[in-house]
Parts: sequence; C-alpha cells; structure tokens
Amino acid sequence: MRTTVPKTMRAVAVTQYGTKLDLIEAPIPVPRPDEALIQVHASGLCSTDLHLLNGRQPLGNLPRIIGHEIAGVIVALGSNVRNWQVGDCVVVAIDVICGECVHCRSGQTQRCQKKSRIGFESDGGHAEYVAVPASNLVLLPNGIGFKEASILPDALACMYHCLLAQGQLRVSNRLVILGIGGLGIHGVQIARLAGAEVIATSRRAHRLEAAREFGAIPVNPKEEDLAKVVDDFTGGAGADVVADCIGTAASIQEGLSLLRPGGKLLVIAYIDEEFRVPSIPLFSLEKEIIGCRGSTKQELVEVVSLVAQGKLKPVIGAEYPLAQIHQAVALLEAGDVLGRIVLVR
Repeated sequence: MRTTVPKTMRAVAVTQYGTKLDLIEAPIPVPRPDEALIQVHASGLCSTDLHLLNGRQPLGNLPRIIGHEIAGVIVALGSNVRNWQVGDCVVVAIDVICGECVHCRSGQTQRCQKKSRIGFESDGGHAEYVAVPASNLVLLPNGIGFKEASILPDALACMYHCLLAQGQLRVSNRLVILGIGGLGIHGVQIARLAGAEVIATSRRAHRLEAAREFGAIPVNPKEEDLAKVVDDFTGGAGADVVADCIGTAASIQEGLSLLRPGGKLLVIAYIDEEFRVPSIPLFSLEKEIIGCRGSTKQELVEVVSLVAQGKLKPVIGAEYPLAQIHQAVALLEAGDVLGRIVLVR
C-alpha cells in the first residue's frame, strides 16, 4: 500500500568530505519488500554528522544523505510488511542488524559486526522521506511530538545504554558527567531516574543551570577544582562512574583520575583519535575504561515509554528547516546550544 508522494525531495547530504553539507534534490526512495517509506517530520542534528562530513567514518559511495535521528509518519509499505499501517507515527532505530550473529542472539545488537546504520552506510533522515526496514520502527504513543521523538534514538537511547548497560549505574552510585551537551543533559536525567547522584560539568552558565534543574550538582571546571568537588562529594572515595561526553585525551585522563578503585570510565564522545593512560594506576586500582556506542532497539522502546510517562524530557535547543542547514551547523559548531538541534519539515 502506498499513498501519493512526489517523485523528488530535498535532502542534506555529504557530497565531498571536508567541505560543507549540501542541500540536494534527490529521488524519493521506493521501499523494498521489507521496508517502510517514512515522511520525515523531524530529524536530530548530531555532532557525529560533522564527523561524517569530515570523513572520520566512511560513508561508502557519495553523495550520502545523512541523519540518524528520525521521526515521522508511514506513507508506504513494502509488500512483505505486516503489523504496520500507513499513517502510523514512528521513530526509527539506527542499527540495521543481521539478527544471527552471537551478539544479536545475546541481545547485544549494538555490537553486530554485520550491521549497517541508517544515515551512515545507508541514506538517512535529513530528508523529506526515507525508506527504512520495518523491523527498525518503534510506534510513537500519543503525547510525544515529532521534534521530541526525533532525538530519542541517539541523544536519549545512547545515554540510556551507556549509563545503565555499560556503566551498570545503580541506586546511590555517584556519577560524574564531563560535558553537558546533547548527550550529557539527558544523561543527568537518566542517572537521577536510576537513583544515582550526579556531578555535571560545563563552562557555560546556561548549561550548568539546566543541569541543576534536572537534579545534578553543576561544576564549572574553570572556576572550581573539579577533583576537590568530587573528593568532597564522595567523601574521598572517588566516583563510581565517569561518563566522558567530551572525548579528548585530556578529558580521558581527568575522568580516570576521578574514579574510585574499580570505577568505570565510559568513553562516549570522540574528538581526539588517541589517548594515553598511566598503566600502574589502571591495573593496580582495577579501573575500567569502557567503550560505548548506540543502543539496542529494546532500549529505544524503553526510552519511548519513559518519555511517554513523563519520566524523561527530551531537550530541544533549537530548530531549523532543512534549507537552513548551514545556520544549524554553525550553531552546533559554536557549542552554545543546550540539548539537540532539530531539523523540522
């Protein structure tokens, strides 16, 4: 079944690495038998999109339409798709998985070695339409708008996975979040919902105030000694978990220094290609460095439910139409915005 749609659409694409994102005219995809065609109403603009533009992660043949945070309405269904209807409002899980490898069979689908990712290896949602596997769809309940829904697959579900699955965050744990941006501000909420106590850092006053409002202890490391704050906060024990949402060699070093023996450093962001750590404190105190990426579809389902219940609040920092992609990117690069920038249709 398919409703009437145009033949072409506007889309944001990487056409050449190291330049600018381009607004292009592209054919509207025809869904394959196991796919659904989504009319996109909103898509989240992520810092990873800029890494893709710079070629830090290969996209295959260019041009590639990017955008991995997607919410919209089903307008057509492939011939094999069941249990979905044209008109259903959906959000889209990012990873297209094999379902057969040891990681998929054990529920660790974010580690699937055969996965492809929507907006990376296949065209994404910074467009007016996108075709995605129906198995990647999650139904949106009433009460969640498209703008808020669009950022759930990464800005919220990624932090949900990082803190709860990778960090094993528990009630009464003490967490330090380095960097309050599109990920960090949602990490504060998830940690508080899990019953953890949180310190969150930023050098920008409006981000610190937002962290305070969501229940964190805000720290500006330019004005305060973060190590002393953590020492006082934990009674000298050190943090149970540090979530690095900055991704530099210096932030990794700092995060490790704040941990208690046996504590976990979650590496979430990436700016610097490499980092070095002193080996003796690492093994003698049994500290852990844990890589974090993505989420499972089940984690996205849980995040959608928590947002629908009002227990988590997606934070939208700004919104732009597709035609203003360069203004949106400039704001993202400036680092002033709190929460996610959303491209609306």
